[in-house]
Amino acid sequence: MPGFYALLQLDVAGLETFADEWVTVHRKLKEARTGFHDDVVKPLHEDHWRGEGGRAAQEYCDRVQMDIDALDKEVRALRNFLDTEADGATGRGGVKGLAGLKLRAENLQREALAEGMNITDSGTVEWEVMYDPNDPETPKMLDERRKTADSLETRVRRLLDEAAEDDEWLAKSLKVIFGTVGNFESENRQFGIVEPTAKDRQVYNQLNNVAAYFAVMKGWPTAAGLVQHYLDGSGKPVEVEPQQMMNDIPAFRKDVDGTLESDVRKRGDGPFTTEWSSTAPNPADGDRSMEWYYALNHFQYRLVGEKQGDEIKYHVEVQKRYDWGIPSEHRATVSGGGPGPMGMDLEQADIAHLHTSGMAQDFDVSGSSDEMTARS
Repeated sequence: MPGFYALLQLDVAGLETFADEWVTVHRKLKEARTGFHDDVVKPLHEDHWRGEGGRAAQEYCDRVQMDIDALDKEVRALRNFLDTEADGATGRGGVKGLAGLKLRAENLQREALAEGMNITDSGTVEWEVMYDPNDPETPKMLDERRKTADSLETRVRRLLDEAAEDDEWLAKSLKVIFGTVGNFESENRQFGIVEPTAKDRQVYNQLNNVAAYFAVMKGWPTAAGLVQHYLDGSGKPVEVEPQQMMNDIPAFRKDVDGTLESDVRKRGDGPFTTEWSSTAPNPADGDRSMEWYYALNHFQYRLVGEKQGDEIKYHVEVQKRYDWGIPSEHRATVSGGGPGPMGMDLEQADIAHLHTSGMAQDFDVSGSSDEMTARS
């Protein structure tokens, strides 16, 4: 928990300078990525290397490029995160930004000094006053001084509570961006490369309890099944039904209709395949959306079909890599996998480490709907 003196001495400008330095890191990564793509990846995919060895080289270099992209995404996110949090512009924002916290501490310090009082590092307000015990106005004067000190101390302690909350949030958020020490898990994470630890076994048991909670207490077979499949560790792909998902997830249905309207209907006649787009359930849309939110969170979809005049025949495809704690995706701590079941807090990076230690395994989720028809 930060003390009052720490807030007064906080070097917000230094933090902003530190954030700006990450722009240079981003620029260098971008240059490296461009060079690697132009000099290595592009020639490979243009079949300059053929046969089985060429394909293996393509796959390997694609993974390297994916890691560079993921790292660059984290660098950019860290720069923005530090800058906006220091400014108080977004995120927790306003007076909860670090600059706002420091400004409030400085104002309280000035107010205390003007009253002849002192604020300790723990937030206590101390004061002394010379008085005449025989003066009939002394009790009133002392009471007013106590009230002034109490009011000031209440505001100081409120500030310190908010600073502690912000400090905890910063620590957790940085874990989300970069993972934890020794556990930088990129999109190209490796399976079973370290021995399981006692922490891994603890997290495994906790996540297994989450799956049971989903199945028994919530009646969410899909969410429970996907968590259990991750823990089973086979890594086998799982198929889902996009039509059922559209029925269950109003936000997904809305996005599909939006793609039809803004993209497909504006195309000429003939076959089409839209770009992959991201969508996610809104938990506020009801229990079914809530389950899909905890089952997949966000996922990608596209429309494939043919347009002839005002008639569109199409099907919907979905895809998702079921993984945890990818730093570049900036997903936060899981509270028991749901809204606080059993009071457990599970770090995404700790769940992800189950894949690294071979106790669980990431897998692909995909599906394709039956053909549907839309008319203008």
